[in-house]
Amino acid sequence: MGTKQRREREKLERRKNILGTARKLFWQKGFQKTTMPEIAEAVELAPGTLYLYFQSKESIYLELLLEGYDMLIMRLRGKNNPNASPKERTKALVREFFKFAVNNPEYFDIIFFVLQKEFGSTRDSGFEISQIERLEAKEKECIRLASEAVSSGETAPKNEN
Repeated sequence: MGTKQRREREKLERRKNILGTARKLFWQKGFQKTTMPEIAEAVELAPGTLYLYFQSKESIYLELLLEGYDMLIMRLRGKNNPNASPKERTKALVREFFKFAVNNPEYFDIIFFVLQKEFGSTRDSGFEISQIERLEAKEKECIRLASEAVSSGETAPKNEN
């Protein structure tokens, strides 16, 4: 392995460590009460080094938000059986959504409550436009999966329960 590949791997590992540590701090102390210097100290980096990985605390938060959406989308896709009736598909998606909420309460909170409570809206959050676009794409994917399950009934036989 060359030096370049090793450095890239180390950079990705450090980034994961920063996100994991920030996740814990955000969920223990709350987003507003957690500071970038606290995150840097917890991952044993100088604050300036932390800013090489993430431009702001909001950037870290958004990465965690996207991580949560990825987990939710993966779970919903796994339950979106195209061979099931629309009613069964919808039930499966709703059940999986609630399982996600129960099994991943921090991610559920960060996706559905913290953003609105902390910022009021995504656009008022201080997130970069590219980050907002990524977030909106995740939201649209969740909506698409749910819509697909429900709308598949438009062409299905009418003999469902």
